[in-house]
Parts: sequence; C-alpha cells; structure tokens
Amino acid sequence: MDEFNKEIELIEKKNPSEVNGPLSSYFTVTQRENGSYRLTWEKNVSTHIRHKVAALVKKHYVATTL
Repeated sequence: MDEFNKEIELIEKKNPSEVNGPLSSYFTVTQRENGSYRLTWEKNVSTHIRHKVAALVKKHYVATTL
C-alpha cells in the first residue's frame, strides 16, 4: 500500500487549500465480510477530492479480474 499512500500524499500537496492536515485522516477503508471494501468519510471534504480518493481505493484495493 506504499503506492496508495504516495498517491494520497500527492493529492494533499496538489490541493493544500482544501485539505487541512493529512488526507488519510479524512477517511477509512474497511473490508466487508463479502470481501468488498467500504470507503467511509470521517471529515467533510470537497466532492472532487472524494472522487479522486474513491478512484484510488478502487485502483489499489479492488482486485481486477480478467
């Protein structure tokens, strides 16, 4: 998950006026019993930041099957 953390930090750096403190403190990712993941927002943040983080969660947590 190092790559995930690096990309989260990059979002923080590109949007300093919208993120106060570490972006990772704004959300939690939990795994459900069925194996899927849930993204829960702990603090308010703009919609475009939410979309960027959701895309990263899909990219790094959800395994792609071909």
